[in-house]
Amino acid sequence: MIKLFTHNDLDGLACILLAQLAYGKDEVDFETCRYEDINEKLVLYLEEKQYENFEHCFITDISMKEETAAFINEQLRTNSIPITLIDHHISAIALNAYPWCHVTIEDEKCIKCSGTSLFYDTLTSIEVPQKEKLLSPLVTTFVEKVRRYDTWDWQALEDVLAKQLNDLFFILGKERFLDYWLLRLEEDQDEFGFDETQKLLLELRQNEIDQYIEARNEELIEKEIAGYKAGIVFANRFQSELGNQLALLHPELDFIAMINV
Repeated sequence: MIKLFTHNDLDGLACILLAQLAYGKDEVDFETCRYEDINEKLVLYLEEKQYENFEHCFITDISMKEETAAFINEQLRTNSIPITLIDHHISAIALNAYPWCHVTIEDEKCIKCSGTSLFYDTLTSIEVPQKEKLLSPLVTTFVEKVRRYDTWDWQALEDVLAKQLNDLFFILGKERFLDYWLLRLEEDQDEFGFDETQKLLLELRQNEIDQYIEARNEELIEKEIAGYKAGIVFANRFQSELGNQLALLHPELDFIAMINV
């Protein structure tokens, strides 16, 4: 059995699916994490010696504080604890100082990485019980769709399906999303896409997003901050799409600041 600590967004959840495909659903004990609780969970994992119950521990699409990494590294000096961090955020690049941390921003082709794409590369390069399930065309397409959304390459590539995959995650919720996609990826019976019911739900959600962006745009406040032209907006939903769309609508602004209320 393996342990997986992963981020709670689409990129993080896709890592759960890859682990379940590679090892079997019942062989993966996972915890979805936020940056606010990842450090506490990792320290607890070591202090309570939970690692004794697992073959390996993966930390994907999320990093930790320097002091937590130093604590883990010190534990590795005296205990045989198989643990690997796989991340793609530039804020975590300093963790590469530790041999068990692997932070990669771009691959050798200068393509932006995601947690999912890096974890996929790892799982397909090591011995796992069900590697053949990772090699299907649907799985490789799924991994690329997640990567495109998480790195925002979907916009430049005009890959609406990648963006809709993230929308479907929010529509279904974590548990339903994982159950649905694990079944599809295991069966590998069709091409990547959505059924008619999902298409309707996705259309309704996009309408909701569009209306939200339109309303926030009307409330945008322009201010000069430290010599830069800033657009300030109060928003607690759809932040990624809102920020990017406002930046496109207002090229005269240097940056968009969103206040979560």
